[in-house]
Amino acid sequence: MRIEQLLYMIEINQTGSISLAAEKLHVSQPNISQAIVSLEEELGVKLFNRSRFGAAPTVEGKLIISKAEEIINKVEELRESVSHHDKELSGLLSIASIPSLCLSVLPGALAVFKEKHPEVELEMLELDYQQIKQEVLSGNVDIGLIALSKQHEENNKQLTVEKLMDNRVMACVGKNSPFAHRTSISIEELANQPILLNSEYLIEKLKKYGEPNILFKLGNSEAAKRVIAEGIAIGFYTELGLKYDPYILTGNTIALEITGEDMDVTFCSIRLRNRHQSIASREFAKELKTIIALN
Repeated sequence: MRIEQLLYMIEINQTGSISLAAEKLHVSQPNISQAIVSLEEELGVKLFNRSRFGAAPTVEGKLIISKAEEIINKVEELRESVSHHDKELSGLLSIASIPSLCLSVLPGALAVFKEKHPEVELEMLELDYQQIKQEVLSGNVDIGLIALSKQHEENNKQLTVEKLMDNRVMACVGKNSPFAHRTSISIEELANQPILLNSEYLIEKLKKYGEPNILFKLGNSEAAKRVIAEGIAIGFYTELGLKYDPYILTGNTIALEITGEDMDVTFCSIRLRNRHQSIASREFAKELKTIIALN
């Protein structure tokens, strides 16, 4: 049994395909297939059921893959421990985040982390919730930063979810909106207004009070903010995401508290449960929590 065989097995399980695993690991498909066949012969069990749709682990395979992940994690910890004592942290740290965190606490955390660990290469992706979840599950990013409803319970056992902070969702209107002189707006009023919204969670909340008049499904883009500032529709952003927003700071957009329904969210970090968490990943998480505490 060789370390690379365990790595091949883990990657096939994550990608669901021998060819995709081979591509990701930069190994030829025949080599990775033969390595798995040899491992199956050595262990005396079938690890994967192969079909034209891909490769799925058998019952025995799932148990062995779980043990293999533990072994690989320990090997990575050992290598990292030796490396960390000899030199600065290095390598790649990949982070995927929703826009509201990219525009608020994330830049500060990245700046502090990079100053302390200049040898670490940072990769930053701005994506929506579903895209982030998929990137984490596929092993393409180390940390995903998302927003969930307070009632959400993650049932995907491959993920570790850590709560970072709760935050209010605000309704944003243009400075010339009839609501601009107010500090709050009820959810019943929102249900009758043209809105910009692409969150299924918020859409379901509004549906309790009628069919939402969704003018556009735009995200946290410049176009969406211009539409709101012009008074064409009402948008929804977290309070944290608005803290440094230029439209809010210049008074072109007004943020209103939403009454009548709890529409708040919880910011969370997600990562693969059985994937080794690097020292760089742990150190970044500490810096992010420190910046969040200051906000």
